[in-house]
Amino acid sequence: MTGLLLSACTSAHPTTPIEVRQSGPGTSLQSGWYWIRAVASPNFHKYLQTEPQNAAGTAILESYTTAGQFNVKDGQLVENNGDGAAPLYLNVEKPTNLTQRTLATWFNTTENTFGTFLFQGDALTWSTPEIQRQNLAAWLVCENQALFINTGAYAYQTPPGCADQTIHYYNDAHANN
Repeated sequence: MTGLLLSACTSAHPTTPIEVRQSGPGTSLQSGWYWIRAVASPNFHKYLQTEPQNAAGTAILESYTTAGQFNVKDGQLVENNGDGAAPLYLNVEKPTNLTQRTLATWFNTTENTFGTFLFQGDALTWSTPEIQRQNLAAWLVCENQALFINTGAYAYQTPPGCADQTIHYYNDAHANN
């Protein structure tokens, strides 16, 4: 990991730098990675990330100040956790009933075994031959900002408590509101 040097006042050495380490890749976009964010209300410029941050857990859309950095590699959506840290992979629930409207997503240290991720233009898509979807870029954001695959029609019969979204990569140097 790389650290940031900050000046701190101490009684013995008022200008002694203190190294502050942060988990993850930081707030500047690393080469070969992207921010991923929603571009429509009610989650306009909410960014993909993990809960808890930079660790295996729920995939959420939340503030730009805690945005993760991602890329699609060999059909996997991979999170950059910084130098020397193991990557995380976005996993998709494989339900017993393949007509289920929402499929949960979460980040894990193991690769996803259900479906394939791909950027189509700047939109993040997910597909599997087992489920026919009208819009491969249809996602849902539900309770506690959790991200789900929308297997139904975009903006039609949206499940209660959820909002339809598409999510797109963004490659500016810094995530912004």
